[in-house]
Amino acid sequence: MGMFSGWVGQLVNARCRRDSSGRLVFLPQGRCKAAYYLDSDADYPKVKAPVAIYTLASLLFQMLGSTAALVISVGASSEHSGSLASKMEFVLILYFLSAFTLQWLPMWLLWRLYRALLPELCSSLQQVPPESMKDLQTLPNMTRRGALIVAAVALFVMAVILFLVSRPQCSANPSVTISGTVIRNCAAPLNQPECSPISEPLGCEE
Repeated sequence: MGMFSGWVGQLVNARCRRDSSGRLVFLPQGRCKAAYYLDSDADYPKVKAPVAIYTLASLLFQMLGSTAALVISVGASSEHSGSLASKMEFVLILYFLSAFTLQWLPMWLLWRLYRALLPELCSSLQQVPPESMKDLQTLPNMTRRGALIVAAVALFVMAVILFLVSRPQCSANPSVTISGTVIRNCAAPLNQPECSPISEPLGCEE
């Protein structure tokens, strides 16, 4: 529980900075939007809970939504026949549609809810003047390196899955028709009778 609380605290600290005087500054929507001072001991816990919930929910939508979209695309591609280019096009279109429904749209709705709560959340906080926004210093945060590693691993796994899906698949028993006669291309083991040209029904000589 202590490790999880520390990790949540790091997620919240990712939205905080310190000005030149050492005061803690809260950036709810990034550096281009309004910022607020967290001077009292009650200010940080006040913003920690909603920011942590929003950040964790966003991460869950990113991971679960992208994974579900990838699984749906890969599963549907196995039933799609055609050339490699058409198969890749089908996978990409289906992935973007699935990602929009399961990841991007829920994240956008979550962001709208979070933005609607900000005025009430920051109503009692002192706003940082624009001249103090230039010298803000980043707090030490170990979650950024972990996020980059997770993103790199996810991209690698996605590339491997797309490579496996795009590999051409050979049929087990291809048939060739020559002058109205069906020839089955069976791979017979050594010392076993080979397949011979027959008419329907198909079969091998004994």
